[in-house]
Amino acid sequence: MFVNRFFQCLINLLDQCVWPSIFLLFSMLTVNAYANQTLTLNLSTASTDNTDIAQISVQQFIQTTNQHNPAIEIKTSVNQHTLENHSSDLMVMPLYKLAQKVPAIEVLELPFFYSGIKQIHNQLGGKQGEYLKQQALEKGWVILGWWDEGMQVFSGNRRYNQRVNLSGMEFILLHDDPMAKQQFKSFNAWSRQVTPQSSKQLLKECAVGSRSASLQRIWSERLDRVHLSLSLTQHRYEGWVLAAPLSRWKKLPTKLRQQLQQSALNMRDWQRLQANSREQESLEKLKQHNMKIFELSAEQHQEFVQRLPAWEDLLPGSLSAEEKQLLLTNGAAGI
Repeated sequence: MFVNRFFQCLINLLDQCVWPSIFLLFSMLTVNAYANQTLTLNLSTASTDNTDIAQISVQQFIQTTNQHNPAIEIKTSVNQHTLENHSSDLMVMPLYKLAQKVPAIEVLELPFFYSGIKQIHNQLGGKQGEYLKQQALEKGWVILGWWDEGMQVFSGNRRYNQRVNLSGMEFILLHDDPMAKQQFKSFNAWSRQVTPQSSKQLLKECAVGSRSASLQRIWSERLDRVHLSLSLTQHRYEGWVLAAPLSRWKKLPTKLRQQLQQSALNMRDWQRLQANSREQESLEKLKQHNMKIFELSAEQHQEFVQRLPAWEDLLPGSLSAEEKQLLLTNGAAGI
């Protein structure tokens, strides 16, 4: 009986003191290991302008993440990593860059297809967005967020709200863009890809060439110095993607992955408002620098559409006919 009482007292002592202490120590070690997590984020861009919408959005994402857990450190780098280089946990890249690996994403870049950026938002928040995320996952990428830059407009020395005025004109491209090349060819215009080493060199190219870009891009390139007119065609989406290589994403703790996803969701509305604000500010600055502004009527919009190839022909040839049809069906919803 004495032996039984001894062991019972020992068990009670363990329950009251030792086991809770061991559990507390284990919990502290686990929390500290998680709290000290360091992540790397690469912003894949040639721009070094700290006011660039992508730069601003990266800083907001870091701030939003730190509000959940101040001990999480996100180290950033800015360069043009290839998508094969999975040396970063997270990447922010232009939409067209991820589309090189996930061709279905190019449906978001169809010219004169969407009614405006709100339609793009509806797409990304609905069936189309989920489908594109699944396509990216199958290609080894986890999409955390879609970030706006704006809708492209035409800048040049003619009023490009009239389709006929594009005939015979040259448009400058800053990256390989097969869809844009098809678009300009259908308008009887030329396109030429350049890799300027400075803003001065770009202006020299644009002295004879026109541009299709977002308003903030046109302002940052200071095309008002060489172009007379700005046509608000709002014809093509320009955006960014916050994504993670699947191989690195799987290695992160589940709770951390959930936090990053929540951070991306929490900043979505802020990012869209910020991008829209920068577009409007850029438009006002271009007006102040005497660029002539031309709107696009519904009839003029339809003139552009009628000259374009079939939508399925603008999409990448690597997509099957069934894939193209599904993307276009989803994309047409709500237009």
